[in-house]
Amino acid sequence: MNILASIELDFLGSRGFAWWALILCSLGVALIAYGVVQRRRLPASSAGPAPDAADRTMWLAVVTGVASIVYGLGAALLPMMRAAPIAMVFMLAVSGMAVWLFYRRMFEYLGRFRLGVLFALRVLAVIALLLLLFKPVLAFIKRPHHVNTVGIVVDASGSMSVSDQPNEPSRYLQSTLAARILMTELGKQVRVKCFAYDGKHNGPLASADEWNNIPPNGTVTDLPTAIKIATDNGCRQVVLFSDGIQNGPSKISSLASGSVPVYTVRVGSTATQAKGVPDIQIVRVDGPQTAPVDTEVTLTAVIRSTALNDRTVEVYLQQNKATLMEHRLVLQSGPTPQLVHLKFTPHKVGRVVLNVHIPVVPEERTSAGNQQQFPMLITNPQIRVLYLEGRVRPEVGPLRNVLQMDPNINLVSMIRTRPNYFLMHGIREGDHLIGVPTTLKQWEMFKVIILGDESSRFLSAEQQQDIKTAIEHGSGFLMIGGQHNFAAGDWGESVLGPAFPINLEVAAPAQISLPFVPQLTAFGAQSPIFQGIGEWFIGPAGTPAQKQLPPLAGCVAFAGAKPGATVLLTHPTALVNGRPAVVLAVEHYGKGRTAAFAADTTFRWQLMLRTMGDKSPYNRFWGQLIRWLAGESKVKTSNGPSVTVMIRKERYEPNEPVRLRVAVTDMHGQSTRYAHVQATITGPDGKTRMVDLTARQSQVGMYYRNIMPRGSGKYHVSFVATKDHQKLGTDATDFYVMAPGGEMDKLAAEPSVLQRIARLTGGSYTELAGVGDLARIIKAALPPTAQVQRSSFALYNNRAFFLIFIGLMTAEWYFRRKWQLQ
Repeated sequence: MNILASIELDFLGSRGFAWWALILCSLGVALIAYGVVQRRRLPASSAGPAPDAADRTMWLAVVTGVASIVYGLGAALLPMMRAAPIAMVFMLAVSGMAVWLFYRRMFEYLGRFRLGVLFALRVLAVIALLLLLFKPVLAFIKRPHHVNTVGIVVDASGSMSVSDQPNEPSRYLQSTLAARILMTELGKQVRVKCFAYDGKHNGPLASADEWNNIPPNGTVTDLPTAIKIATDNGCRQVVLFSDGIQNGPSKISSLASGSVPVYTVRVGSTATQAKGVPDIQIVRVDGPQTAPVDTEVTLTAVIRSTALNDRTVEVYLQQNKATLMEHRLVLQSGPTPQLVHLKFTPHKVGRVVLNVHIPVVPEERTSAGNQQQFPMLITNPQIRVLYLEGRVRPEVGPLRNVLQMDPNINLVSMIRTRPNYFLMHGIREGDHLIGVPTTLKQWEMFKVIILGDESSRFLSAEQQQDIKTAIEHGSGFLMIGGQHNFAAGDWGESVLGPAFPINLEVAAPAQISLPFVPQLTAFGAQSPIFQGIGEWFIGPAGTPAQKQLPPLAGCVAFAGAKPGATVLLTHPTALVNGRPAVVLAVEHYGKGRTAAFAADTTFRWQLMLRTMGDKSPYNRFWGQLIRWLAGESKVKTSNGPSVTVMIRKERYEPNEPVRLRVAVTDMHGQSTRYAHVQATITGPDGKTRMVDLTARQSQVGMYYRNIMPRGSGKYHVSFVATKDHQKLGTDATDFYVMAPGGEMDKLAAEPSVLQRIARLTGGSYTELAGVGDLARIIKAALPPTAQVQRSSFALYNNRAFFLIFIGLMTAEWYFRRKWQLQ
């Protein structure tokens, strides 16, 4: 059953715009001439309207005439001014104005009735003439309940970006233009859905205009998958615009089982070859996947070109279309790629996607390889900390773990396990460290230097001088309690001794063995080192701690603090030289900061309060002490759980392994190596598999897994991390595996593939020039119940309206003669 969907008014005479444009111009000329004549006759006229009224009539005639000529000329030159309804109304208004101007001077001779009769006859004659000229038709459109849906799929793979001839539109652009013509020809007989297959768009587009925003740079052409996307979205007929270069994993034979006819349209020449075609390819972009904010980053673009030797191009590094850097490159075409180093400094924390872009040169036939994306994770600045420890003791493991798990700290630890042997962790490529630093440059790589239980003989005088210079230049320095350091280790006589904030004379006894909870001084209570954890310590006036902190086992006895140093913690009961024993003292030294901490049993805090996570006074004390020493006490820390994907690149060659990497923090915002991270991989064939990621021992919080993709196409990977049966978060990413040989290695169109698709599905094959006939074929294939019915009623009749026009003009002539008018 069909229902009335709309009522339309068409104008069959609108194509003859030249006629009514000529009539408008003629009317305009007549009106202007009438106004000029009236102007000349005005002084000599003694009858008729008053001179002022006649003058106004003259100007009205001239203005109307000029407007009529302007509209007529505009319609002849500009298609947008040829809208038939507007032109018809405008012409009726101009004609009515002309009739009124013609008769108004005769008003006092004829009277109201006679003038009305003549005016009506003339206007009705004009209306009859306009209906003959514009031929309006009233149409009633009836649609079926279920309108057939046709899907128009445009191949947006890389080969569609090729121009088969110089200065010719690309295959993709030709396809989208032809697709729009087809949509116009189909009219309202069907409902049209638009698709673009590039491996990224898996559903219908909002409108045909979206084709303009999709670059043809898909890494693989999988025509059966492209057709399936359309049929899965309810399309009963499919039109495919493609060059027929099929290199995806799906088989053409799989289309034989479908019931939807596919009409294929071939785009592109069968003679185009990749060899010798001028082309620029950004093969890949190399660089770090993570970088701290406000730190310069260097990316390396690998560029290969063909048939463009000695051509100069600009290489742009962009983010959100804003150019960060540009580099001028002279191309050296050949098999050996060229390297371009691009530098930028990120200023915002978060994931960013950078784009390396080379503008298309005129000789290029394709732009598919002229850009490459590179995703990065920009993090808060990390504080590089060097922890040198002379022996294995209970304090070492928990301290190293808490610093490693802090997202804002990058720890390098060197723990001596036997004479002249150090267990080293955290050294990065480019550090050039094979042991304890030996140059000032190596010491200054670290923002904070921690020395454990070692005597001054552990470091040479040159090494100590380098540390002292690094502190003066802005580094932080901390020594923690032990049996062989401070005064017992002869640090008072060392080159580094002046940098300590305490008196390094030997005190008696050298160690305080009384267990204690440290007491804050007035300065300590205000220090950022104890922000948020002061309630765990005894107050400056000896007030008991509000929360129970496990007592320390003892501490080194300092002879006192140096003048200019600030004491933050003391022993609540023990005295040294008649004063409360100093537990923590700090000092500004040059541009840097130094600290001396007498205890070495804070691991007790960690053991008893580990369930508090990052809110534990142990974690916060060490984290805030390191930040103060680094001069960055306001550095933001991670809050809460997170899962962040860091895939190296977006596109991979066939048989190239893909490293899946994610960074994970736990419920307390701490990097953790104890989470369970699982990845779900969905391949281009729709099949899924799950793999577990492994914690990277050298970098806490980082998990990885190498996989080998099974075929070319788009892969979607989703990650989920859990710890202690609690979900920490999810993240997802996509990557693409190029087909063997590459999307751009074969550019000649394959009509045989498109012909086979049409034959298997019961459709038809045509070339681009036959799109007009394709609309007729699609309409003819529609079942009668799915066709739109249109009933038209002409609002004119050539013979009848012509006779009416003659009759009206004859009647007007008769009355004019009867009433003795010229």
